[in-house]
Amino acid sequence: MRWLILILLFGLVGAVAKNGCHIREFYGIGYTTHDPTQRHKEMLGWLIENSEHCKTDDYVVIWNNLSEWAGSADSVQLRAKIIHGYKDAIERERK
Repeated sequence: MRWLILILLFGLVGAVAKNGCHIREFYGIGYTTHDPTQRHKEMLGWLIENSEHCKTDDYVVIWNNLSEWAGSADSVQLRAKIIHGYKDAIERERK
């Protein structure tokens, strides 16, 4: 019975973790991925996957720190995705 409860709790934690904009995951990519091409792909993927959960404040933090976190992987494509996500977040927060 304890194992069943433990498995259910881990499943719940995994489900909850995917329902938010956890910026630490984003900057974690910057600090753990050495190859700039791979870092760019992972950061872009993170932005695509989490854009609907991020708030405007989250995008401001990402924008202000992107040059440090992305390093040489910083690009127009990443910046455009952040701007687009920010605009979508403004619309979500107005409702």
